[in-house]
Amino acid sequence: MAIADLQQIEATQQQVQDRRLNRFHWVTLSTIAIELAGFYAASIWIGWGALIVLLSQVWFNLLARIQLQPGTTKPVRSCGVAQRLPVLLADGVSLLLIGLWIAQVAPIWNAVLLLAIVLLYGWVKYIQPAK
Repeated sequence: MAIADLQQIEATQQQVQDRRLNRFHWVTLSTIAIELAGFYAASIWIGWGALIVLLSQVWFNLLARIQLQPGTTKPVRSCGVAQRLPVLLADGVSLLLIGLWIAQVAPIWNAVLLLAIVLLYGWVKYIQPAK
């Protein structure tokens, strides 16, 4: 997803000049760095790695103030925390499930629920037609 995000930033920068893109680019790169740290941690212990990756998503959704839609008439749209609240709530539920999984509280059910969230996220982001 990181490559797709960086490609969207590049495509949008070619389409418009907007100062907000510089901050968004920094937020995206820092999120990628945190995710990479999470993937490294997951190679040692998967629970803590998953926790770090999820925290990177919270980081991104709290700091990203815009949403990119390159190829449209308005490729940079304001998108504050209020608009990202559903995603932040899903991140919170995921953090809770990972915490329970780390604590070995119903680990199979937590893993199944986390997989369902990942599949739902993939469907919403990549398969569901844009409106």
